Amino acid sequence: MRTIPLTLTWVLTRLWVLLSGFQIIYYPESEFLFSDVRLYDWWAGNIADSHFPINDPMWQYPPLAAVVFLLGYLIAANTVGFVFLALVADLTIFILLIKRGTQSSNSLPAMIWLATPLVMGPIMLGRFDVFPTLAAVFALLYFPSAKKFGTAIAIGTLLKVWPVLLLLATPRGVVARVALWFAATFAFGSLLLNLWWRDSFSFIGGQRSRGLQIESVGALPYQFWNVGPGKVSSAFQFGAIEVVASGTGIVSLVITLIGIALIGVMSFWRVTGRLANAQPADIALTAVLISIVTSRVLSPQYMVWVFGLLAVAALRPQQNFRKILILIFISAGIGQLIYPWWYLSLQSGGFLAVLAHATRVLTLVWATTIMWQNLQRLASQDQHQTAANQVG
Repeated sequence: MRTIPLTLTWVLTRLWVLLSGFQIIYYPESEFLFSDVRLYDWWAGNIADSHFPINDPMWQYPPLAAVVFLLGYLIAANTVGFVFLALVADLTIFILLIKRGTQSSNSLPAMIWLATPLVMGPIMLGRFDVFPTLAAVFALLYFPSAKKFGTAIAIGTLLKVWPVLLLLATPRGVVARVALWFAATFAFGSLLLNLWWRDSFSFIGGQRSRGLQIESVGALPYQFWNVGPGKVSSAFQFGAIEVVASGTGIVSLVITLIGIALIGVMSFWRVTGRLANAQPADIALTAVLISIVTSRVLSPQYMVWVFGLLAVAALRPQQNFRKILILIFISAGIGQLIYPWWYLSLQSGGFLAVLAHATRVLTLVWATTIMWQNLQRLASQDQHQTAANQVG
């Protein structure tokens, strides 16, 4: 594998991200690329003065995120420190993928990660999501070690909740040890963070109040109605633009229950050994995709998670991997068009923006469906094999 060309490509692509994000070169609506980082800096400045965002509805993070925000702020204010840390996390993921890809002469994982900011946009380093993605990538690359796997998932969960889904990828033979390392790391980390910041897990209660974000899968019918015969209002709530219309509570409940049901089925397959032949990265990616498409929120930065897991999955590509990859690239690429370029148009029901959004959502659902079918096929094969062995 040609490491030097890939490294030079990383340098050039990340230079483009930084120049765009800091508005040194032209990028449409570039002032919004690092807008959240200014909020992180504001939180960090208050945290440095022992004022924690306990009652701030914008705060939607587990407590370890506060450490990252504070560290970035202490390195350098005005977004520079945080973006530097994000760049370091991004580089670490790249190095991990290069190292593992070299061992198997497979450059596809590193290439997928290299392409991530080009496909989804410079927002990749202007959001927090690269940090939990690093924990998730590390966990999956070192899953044979129960200590590394369980500890990395716990750290990721303390940064952002979604990495807990990677526990579904735990091989059956090390479930107890992974659970022990996860629980011990999570409990110890939570204790330390709670001593530093009381009510550090208060963000969990705020999740119940969140509505249906205009970019979510569940909001798509409202978007169609908005571009067609009716008018659907929206408002800025809990750090996102949410649909303000009747029935959103029911829609949110239905898609959440669908997500819980699908994750429940995957858990049953895993516990009963029907996914013994599935790759851990494939299980993790499927679970995370399900959580995204059945979530009340579908922010563009969520694709950072998907690309990280997709890169690891590329080490041993599953059936129809190329099709899955293309669909995810299309979805993320269109997401770059919508935010920040067409976001106001999407909010007001612009035809092209809604059409692009529908394509973005449907391609992501399509990719998720293919992955689900792949796992379902493996589960069915294992069940038939088990039955045949019992008969034999």
